[in-house]
Amino acid sequence: MSIIRVLPENISNKIAAGEVIERPASVVKELVENAIDAGADKITVNIEDAGLKSIAVTDNGCGMDEDDALLCIEPHATSKIFHDADIFNIVTFGFRGEAIPSIASIAKFTLRTRRHEALEGMEVIVHGGKVVSAIPKGCAPGTEMIIRDLFFNTPARKKFMRTKSTEEKHIHETLMMLSLPYPHISFELYMDGRTVFSSPGHDTLPPRLNTFFGKDFSKAMLPVDFSDRDITVTGYVARHGFTRTSRREQRIFVNGRPVEAPAIYDGIRNGYGSLVEKGRFAPVILFLQVSPAMVDVNVHPAKREVRFHNSRNISQTITEAISVILRHSAAPTISVDTALPLKSILKGAGISYIPREEEPEFDFREPVPDNTPENRYEAPSFTTSAPKPNISHVATPARDSGAVYGTAYQDANRQPGRAVAIEGFGELKILGFLDNTYMLVQADNGLIVIDQHAAHERVMYEKLLKGSGAVESSQQLLLPITLELSRPETMFIEKNHATFLQLGFDIEPMGNNTVLINAIPASLHQNCAGNVIRDLLTDLIEHESPSRETDLAIIARAACIAAVKAHDHLSMEEAGSLLLQLAACDLPFSCPHGRPTIINISFAELEKRFGRK
Repeated sequence: MSIIRVLPENISNKIAAGEVIERPASVVKELVENAIDAGADKITVNIEDAGLKSIAVTDNGCGMDEDDALLCIEPHATSKIFHDADIFNIVTFGFRGEAIPSIASIAKFTLRTRRHEALEGMEVIVHGGKVVSAIPKGCAPGTEMIIRDLFFNTPARKKFMRTKSTEEKHIHETLMMLSLPYPHISFELYMDGRTVFSSPGHDTLPPRLNTFFGKDFSKAMLPVDFSDRDITVTGYVARHGFTRTSRREQRIFVNGRPVEAPAIYDGIRNGYGSLVEKGRFAPVILFLQVSPAMVDVNVHPAKREVRFHNSRNISQTITEAISVILRHSAAPTISVDTALPLKSILKGAGISYIPREEEPEFDFREPVPDNTPENRYEAPSFTTSAPKPNISHVATPARDSGAVYGTAYQDANRQPGRAVAIEGFGELKILGFLDNTYMLVQADNGLIVIDQHAAHERVMYEKLLKGSGAVESSQQLLLPITLELSRPETMFIEKNHATFLQLGFDIEPMGNNTVLINAIPASLHQNCAGNVIRDLLTDLIEHESPSRETDLAIIARAACIAAVKAHDHLSMEEAGSLLLQLAACDLPFSCPHGRPTIINISFAELEKRFGRK
């Protein structure tokens, strides 16, 4: 007897839905793509309970007649392709005829549609893949699809949903990505009755960039318009110095479709070259127009990934497009208050500046309080009886275009031989630095190598957690900083304002995409505070928490982006201060992310390696 059987239609539809519909955002994606394919110039999305209770997508597109309304819920029924050759010449979002049947099989689905020339429309109701009713209905021209109780008949899938805020974030990102290539289409998003964004149609993209990412983001972007090898690259790329900690803000589109493609990411990275340091990513919004025959969009169930016929041509064209615009763009300007002298600006950033005619070098040690004679410094004492130095004054060369200092300075006091006596650690002697990344320290039993970035991350992490809730853990900014952020970032701050406040961040939403930074933790430096907040939010949103609420440890761990970086220049005093504070940590041997801070090479190991034993 045969053991192979043809699966019932209801089971095969659920399997297909598992590939296409991963979460509520997948439903939004499929329905909005259909609306765009239908020629709509206004699309409205209403969400309830992060999409699990209800998703409604309304458009003013061409609509469907009675026959098409019934056929669209059948598997593999499509109006996009008719012949084998059409698969290799796809110019629409949809083409497989899987999305609507998949959605209807795992939800309570209602379709109302009417063609513009028709006097009445059609309503089709489907529950779990079974047609409940199909009747004529009076409705507006276009199409409205309502999905209720998503995953009601597949409870196992429902268990894999994340927090409400996480699912809402994915929905927002999905609709934003679909709207960027089509600035002429009006998009509206409502969640639980509140307006998330309303972006009217425009002839150009910049107004939409302002709506989604803020004016600061828009000002930092350079327009691109480049063609070669039958490939056209348009859009916007970030100026030199404007970077993020993840690739999340590298948004790419091929023939109007948001995609992921290694060839394009390689082209972006090569286009910036050494202008972007390792671990940082320049934001871009790039639109590629290529012949449909050059790209295969049918390699992923959700069509997120694409494959190119000649990926090298794609990479090289993008590299050249970015290189050309960066070469011809003006050098970044430094935005400072011209009413303040340079010395005051630097002092506010924790830097003491002595003019060249007075002294040939910069001194990056912490300035003494104003009640002591000017230009007098007291080097910190590195013994256990001395007060713990504060590492917050460590000068980190800024990475942004507004920096007023860099790495081109010398530290006359950076000489080996200074000892640090720490109880429990013995006497440690700082020997020097390797590649401005590792501190080389002599201990009683051998050589200690310390990763300066990992060590400072540990120090800052424990300071933030131990200081949370204490008034002295926060430093008020004399001049609050105004930031223009993306809508997901402002929403994240609004929902987690109390948690940020516990850690010393007083960030006040001001409406739309604007926030005001009134205070930051005392362990963070004031210079480049805006960039610290942006990177902090990027990390938090990119690496979402599995917990139901964002807790102190998660935000504190992300805040460690402000720690000194690899290749940052530290003086001996700063290295000694860092060493003392690391020794005072509860868990000094690993950073908050689990990487080691210290590697110990014993004398016995050295003797073994050199064959002395």
